[in-house]
Amino acid sequence: MSEKNPPVSTRRGDDGTTTLLGSGRLGKDDLRIAVLGDIDEATSSIGLVRAEAPEELAATLLDLQRLLYRIMGDVAMPGEKNTVGPDDVKLVDDALSSWRERTELPKEFVVPGETRLGALLDVARSVVRRAERTLVAAGYVKEHPDAVRCVNRLSDVLYIVARNADGQRTLSKG
Repeated sequence: MSEKNPPVSTRRGDDGTTTLLGSGRLGKDDLRIAVLGDIDEATSSIGLVRAEAPEELAATLLDLQRLLYRIMGDVAMPGEKNTVGPDDVKLVDDALSSWRERTELPKEFVVPGETRLGALLDVARSVVRRAERTLVAAGYVKEHPDAVRCVNRLSDVLYIVARNADGQRTLSKG
C-alpha cells in the first residue's frame, strides 16, 4: 500500500479494542466509546439534514456539527483542558433564539413527517437526545458541563427548526 493511499482497516480492533487519543486502548464497549459513537451519529444525522437544507440553515448546521466534533475531542482526551465553553453555549443559544423568533410552535403533540426536511430534523433531534443521555450516563455533567449544555440545547434548536419547516414551509429548497 502506498503512503498516498494508507489502509483504511488496521485490523487492530479485531480484538474488541480501539485507540483513544492519548489513552492507549479501550474496549469498544467502554462508555466513553459509546459517547463518541453517539455524538458521531448525531453529527452524521445533522449532515443528512444539511444536505437537504437551504443555505441559511445549512450554515447554522455546519457550525453545530463543528461544535460536536470539538465535543468529541474533549471527550476523547480526558485530563486535557476542555475546548468547549461558554462561547459555544452562546452559539447554540443564539441559534435557538434566532429560529424561535420566526417559528410558531404547535400547541399539540407533534407527529414527525409533515415535510421531508422536518422529518429529517426530527430524526437528527432524536439522535442528539440519545447522545445527550449517553454523555450524562458517562458522568460528563461535571467534567464537560458546557458540552452537556450545548448538546441539550442543540436538540431544542433542531425541534424548533423542524417545526419551522413543517409549519411555515419557509425552508424548502425550491
